[in-house]
Amino acid sequence: MKKMTRIAASAVSALAAMTTFCMQVFAEGEAAAGTADNAAAAPGAGGLLASFLPLVIALVLMWLFLFRPQQKREKEAQKMRDNVRVGDEVCTAGGLVGIVIRITEDTIVIETGGERSKIRVKKWAIHENITQIEEAQAAEKARKAARKTGLAAAGVNTDEKPKKKKSED
Repeated sequence: MKKMTRIAASAVSALAAMTTFCMQVFAEGEAAAGTADNAAAAPGAGGLLASFLPLVIALVLMWLFLFRPQQKREKEAQKMRDNVRVGDEVCTAGGLVGIVIRITEDTIVIETGGERSKIRVKKWAIHENITQIEEAQAAEKARKAARKTGLAAAGVNTDEKPKKKKSED
């Protein structure tokens, strides 16, 4: 969230700088149009472009920083929902946690509670797949352990922090 705030702040400052630049270009164009030899000339397309340029830049920045990341998150969530398997532990948007026992085209039946209650929920209501998250964490631990043992086998000491060299005066 802090990263998005920083990105939005930098986008706003860039937009302000571009607006200032465009206003200066527009003012210079108006001053040139007001000279004696250009008095009869109508304002050109450059003035119109300069007035709409900040709006176009704002729309592009808004698409880059707001809509594009949201679309990416939606694609990842859809991919997660499509990869749910029977036996996975899932959590719904309402907070229900259960084990998947049957999958149909648009619904999932989960078994939850001590009495093994079966609940049918829509696929779009699946918030996270706990089994996939645990598998990813276990794989990450295994990669770190393999890397550490590989470095240890190569003779690199992974327990000590690197010593700083003292500078000689």
